[in-house]
Amino acid sequence: MKLASSLFALDENIRYAAVNQRGAIDEMLQRDGHASFNPPETDRMEELIVNPVALELFARRGNLDLGGVRFLVVRYGVQFQLILPWRAGHVSIGIEADGNPLAIAVRAAAVLSK
Repeated sequence: MKLASSLFALDENIRYAAVNQRGAIDEMLQRDGHASFNPPETDRMEELIVNPVALELFARRGNLDLGGVRFLVVRYGVQFQLILPWRAGHVSIGIEADGNPLAIAVRAAAVLSK
């Protein structure tokens, strides 16, 4: 089973999942029935540039004296974006605006730790 499918099973409010490992996108899937809010190329650039840089920035700060970084939550106007460090990259999860990104982060981290 692909990782995105496992993440979609965590919560109906998860609309998107992507996996970036070693700077390459391994998976980038939109949940059936949830149209993307933007062009696929925008998501691709977010996974290749924006999310890795944001995660690196906050990880560097967290590693100084705060015990690292577990995840980032970004609140866009139309959705939440959850970014979790994973192996040699990150996992990104798009969540409906009325979803609970903190609860989903805990469940996603448990899936990623297996």
